[in-house]
Amino acid sequence: MDGVTYWFRHTAEPKAVPLGRRFVKQVLDDWGLAHLAEVVGLIASELMTNAVRATGTTKLELSYQERETLPFVAVRLRVSDVALVVEVYDDSRALPRMGTAAPEAEGGRGLPLVERLSERWRAYRHPSGGKVVYAVLPLAPMPGTAAKTQAELTPQPSQVAGPEPLPSRVRKACGEKPSARPDAALLTRLERLLELRLRERVAPGA
Repeated sequence: MDGVTYWFRHTAEPKAVPLGRRFVKQVLDDWGLAHLAEVVGLIASELMTNAVRATGTTKLELSYQERETLPFVAVRLRVSDVALVVEVYDDSRALPRMGTAAPEAEGGRGLPLVERLSERWRAYRHPSGGKVVYAVLPLAPMPGTAAKTQAELTPQPSQVAGPEPLPSRVRKACGEKPSARPDAALLTRLERLLELRLRERVAPGA
């Protein structure tokens, strides 16, 4: 298993975090790495929470119109025989900084947790805009796999991001057809449309 990549994106809102964690679990189950689901899920959750706070909203309930104004965040998983890479993308160009959270603070513990759970984490500005924060977890080499040096295992921006640009929200001109969306984003839009239709049908005086 070398160079396999799955990715998921969602509007930058709190709902993206649990959905991203569910995506991670499903992918790891598919790859036969279910024993890593808790650790990788925590890493993805912390990085996605930071991404949502940096570019989106912490508001729990959004209207369809509010959701349409938000950018996307994305989480990608890449696995090889020797390492698993968790990447999270957002639209902000500001790189994260490791800090020390006060005991009473509600946030600020995400990156220290990611650092403890992974071999290393890094961040870089993506050429297509925004930034990528990624964490690397080593995997036990498969029997017969040649040993690789530390330099070979260190993801480079071009390797971590993959050949195609990571997704960001681009507003379409009126009348222009939108590009295809991943299933999760499409389902979210359909969910909101159905909710609005249901509210219209049950509204007093309808």
